Amino acid sequence: MNQVRIHGDPFGEDAAASLLRSFLRFALGNGMACSLSLSAVRPRAASGAQREVPLTDGVRDLRVATSLPPAEVDLLLRAAGNVVAATAPVVVFADAGARSDAVRSAGLEWPQAAIVLPARDNVTAADLFERVRAELRWAGCEHPPHALEERELAPWLALPRAPAHGAIVHVGSGELACGTDLVVDAWLEHFARTGRRLRLVLTDADADVVAALQRRLQSAAAADWEILRAPFEPGHARDAAAIVLPWRREQPSRLLVQALACGRVLCVSRFADTVGVVGRDGVCVPIGGRFVPSHTALPFAPDPRAVAAAMRTAVGDSAASAAIGRRAQRHVLEQLTRARPAAPPPPIVHVAEPRPTVVLEAPFFEVSSSSELSIETARALLRRGAVELRLVPRVPFHGDLATFRRRAPELEPLLCRDPGAVDLWLASGWPVRATRPACRRLALRVDWEFGALPWDLAPHVTQDADFVVVHSQHTADVVAAAGRDAASIVLVPHGTDAPLHELAPPDPCIVQWKAQRPAVLFCGGMVWRKGFDVFLHAVLAAREAGQDFVVVVKSVGSEQHYGRFHLGELVRRFQQTRGTPPLLWIDDDLSREQLASLYTACDVLLHPYRGEGFGLPVLEARACGLPVVATGGGAADALLQGPGAVCIPSQRRHVDLPGAHIGAPWVVEPSAAEAGALLVDTLVHRAERRREAQASAAEVRRAFAWERAAEAVERLALAAQGRHTVAALVPGELPLVTLPASPRPQPVGAG
Repeated sequence: MNQVRIHGDPFGEDAAASLLRSFLRFALGNGMACSLSLSAVRPRAASGAQREVPLTDGVRDLRVATSLPPAEVDLLLRAAGNVVAATAPVVVFADAGARSDAVRSAGLEWPQAAIVLPARDNVTAADLFERVRAELRWAGCEHPPHALEERELAPWLALPRAPAHGAIVHVGSGELACGTDLVVDAWLEHFARTGRRLRLVLTDADADVVAALQRRLQSAAAADWEILRAPFEPGHARDAAAIVLPWRREQPSRLLVQALACGRVLCVSRFADTVGVVGRDGVCVPIGGRFVPSHTALPFAPDPRAVAAAMRTAVGDSAASAAIGRRAQRHVLEQLTRARPAAPPPPIVHVAEPRPTVVLEAPFFEVSSSSELSIETARALLRRGAVELRLVPRVPFHGDLATFRRRAPELEPLLCRDPGAVDLWLASGWPVRATRPACRRLALRVDWEFGALPWDLAPHVTQDADFVVVHSQHTADVVAAAGRDAASIVLVPHGTDAPLHELAPPDPCIVQWKAQRPAVLFCGGMVWRKGFDVFLHAVLAAREAGQDFVVVVKSVGSEQHYGRFHLGELVRRFQQTRGTPPLLWIDDDLSREQLASLYTACDVLLHPYRGEGFGLPVLEARACGLPVVATGGGAADALLQGPGAVCIPSQRRHVDLPGAHIGAPWVVEPSAAEAGALLVDTLVHRAERRREAQASAAEVRRAFAWERAAEAVERLALAAQGRHTVAALVPGELPLVTLPASPRPQPVGAG
């Protein structure tokens, strides 16, 4: 319990950085466990005699220039690699002008922290240390559910790094409840002839069960396997690459915690009985399936394809597997260790409040469609005043409080560490929330572009959540095809922001750069799914047809969501190829006003996507009066109605994706030749197309308004209270989706 988390940037030369380093040395010298949070550390390039230092905490990877002596840097690196409980006090080091924001951000990032303390001016390291010790005494300690003692976890945490070609280990009793049969079947089909060893650690298994398994393995002429009748011990995982637990029923949670602590990839059934241990993002490879409440003895049915896919994922990429293992160990130390500092009590809830309470959970501190739609929905809800609104940011943070304040200053007071028990919790972002917070009703926003949901999302999306919110009929159909009751799928399309309109002043830099030539715009992630390669093909075809124009590429997510597989190299090759049109690549984060000026400075949006959950750039372009050429037959069809938009013919195409899916994944493949021809036609008639697009812009904004999205959320909240029958309001010709009139009773605060 004698532990503290340090929040600040220790690599600077200011007073706050100096005090941070002094406090770290003093605390370590007095036996306190210290963890340095990297969220406040900013990357900086080396200059002069400085050297670059690589840093990682298992979530963030960055390089920082410093002039600190090597011994000081080593101390900081050890602190960055150390892990303390999520409830440990946080001490924040920042200059006086930035201190308030830093304290607020640290509290939002670590909502369970017993206390968040600012290191004020003129305080000494010894004074701070005594304050932390006093707060630890005041907080007391707690024993979270499923947690184990540190001494019991120590031998598991001390195991060496997993070998690249290690064994697949399963721990169970050999009975159906443990899923031993599923592991054996998957191993025989996919791994028996690869040299990948199978180890079955069967605790309490009787001789008949062991004999039956031996006959099954011997009859398949498989050689590299062993069956051990013994309790699970660290030695059983020493040479393991993965641990596989496809449970059909809850088993002792101690086994889950031990498996997480050993740093191997854990493939496990993630459903209501296990999610309290493995519900955190990225700590395991979940095995999806269906909850079968009528089967009380075996209530969860893992899908055999999901078991095999999880095992392939676990051993397919050793670097990715090692990262999962490190996150799992951090999770154990942060959340599953006994005698940790006690978290602060939940806030007092005013039960007399007549308005329903609503939480919007989203990655508010990043630039993404999920963040933007949540911000605008929140603003509309706040204007309407019909609900009590609270905002919960998802971690990790990619931005800061100041950026959020500039984007939506009126929403800043609504950000909270712990919203308490609420009526409706609407969770956005990826991966989808697996755990159930304290709420009467849980709604999950789901975007999926590939025609069939992955088993990873079952049963969280298909059964557990009370409502699933989607943004297009395409996604609604995909979710329903996965087995979700259509009556609880709520269709709530995105809206358009106020700055996005046809009278927005064109960006003067783009206007000057394009020099009277028309500009063809691509906006979005430069990835295969968004059709960026088709975009370039169509552009080249239009050039060959004799059109004179320029190209503007506004990329999104190059350093976040699409960092490992975006097609930026195609841009560089395009720019270096003789005869191609001039190309302007914009990778900066833009305000909504700047984005509107980008749209109005261009002459056509070409969006030949293969897979979309909605198609937000199409809506934004249409709201700004920009002609649109986009793929037909997919999620954006509702946005392509009326003058000002042209559909690219497409065909449904099956795709081979990693993992297992509830059905066959597919995309819509746009015709590159047709995309080029339609682009040429739009450029030739661009004045007429622009007049049509501008004439329809106001109607697009009216049909797709955030007020309608907010009203749908309000109806969900009233349904959560049991006070309303819900019908989601949606624009245009999209069908209304009616919600259940009598939802299942669920007390506030139920998990």
